[in-house]
Amino acid sequence: MSARGLLALYRELATQAFQRLPWWKILLNLGNHRYSVDFIARLLTEIGADLPLNSLPIDVMITAKNTRTGRTDFLVRDQTDNAQLWGDLPLRDAVLASITAPTYFPPHQAHYRGEDFIWVDGGVGVAGNPCYQATVEALAYSGGRYLPGETRMLSFGTGRLPHTIDAPRASAVDWGVWVLSELLEDSADWQSSITRREYGASGRLDFRRYQLDLSPQVMSELGVAVPPGVDLGDIGMDAVWAVDLLEQIGRAFADRIDFDAPDGLDLGIPSSSAAARRLRRAGRTA
Repeated sequence: MSARGLLALYRELATQAFQRLPWWKILLNLGNHRYSVDFIARLLTEIGADLPLNSLPIDVMITAKNTRTGRTDFLVRDQTDNAQLWGDLPLRDAVLASITAPTYFPPHQAHYRGEDFIWVDGGVGVAGNPCYQATVEALAYSGGRYLPGETRMLSFGTGRLPHTIDAPRASAVDWGVWVLSELLEDSADWQSSITRREYGASGRLDFRRYQLDLSPQVMSELGVAVPPGVDLGDIGMDAVWAVDLLEQIGRAFADRIDFDAPDGLDLGIPSSSAAARRLRRAGRTA
C-alpha cells in the first residue's frame, strides 16, 4: 500500500474503531475496555491478514505483552537462527495482540500451537519503541539477510511530551500520573539511546531516529498553529477530532527531514534555542 493509502486507511480505522460502547456495556466489563475490535478484525480479514507470518513477503516484528507470563513476545517469522516460535501465527492475531491498549480495547485471546495466549498492547513496558529488539533480530537472527555495516534503520517517533511536576507540592495522584508518563517516555528514549550507542557508534548499523517535542516552542518553529485552548499533552489515543491537527504536525516535521543526513532529526526545546546552538558550536570547536 502507498503512504497515501495507509493514511486513508488510518483515518477510516480511527473513525470506525473509536465508536464508544454503550455505558452499560462498559459497566458490565468493569471498565476493562471502552471500544470494540470488531471493525479492526473484519478489516484485517478483508485485506488478507490471515496469512501466517512465515508467508509474508517482508520481514516484520510485532510486539505484544503476554499477560500470563508478564513477558513481551516479539512476533516474527521463523528464521534459521531464532527460536522459531511464531512463524505459524496469523498476522491478524499478531496485529490484534499488539493494538489492544488496556482500557481502550479488550485483551486479545488466541489458541496457538496447543496453547492459549492472552496479549495486550506491545507498548506496555519497554517495547513501545522496539528499535533495539528489531536490530538484534535483524543482525543476529535473520540468517545473514541484514549485514552489519550494510543495514540502515529509520526509527520514527510519534511525538514526545515534556512532563513537569511541582515536586514539593505533588500529591500521590500527581506522582502516579507523572511516574507512568515518565516510564513510557523514558523507555522509548532509552531504546533509541542504547541502539545508537551499541550498534550505531560501532558502525554495525546506520541508525536514524526521527522525533520531536510536542511543545509550543517546536510548534512555532514548524509553523504549526495549534488552536486556542488545545493542549497537545491532553490528546488521548482515541482523540479522533485531533487527526487533522496531528497530520498537520507530521507533515510540517516531514518537510524538515533530509533523508540523506546521518543520525536523523530530533526537534526538541534545547535544539530550538540559540543557547543550545552556541553550546553545540563550542563543543565542535573544542
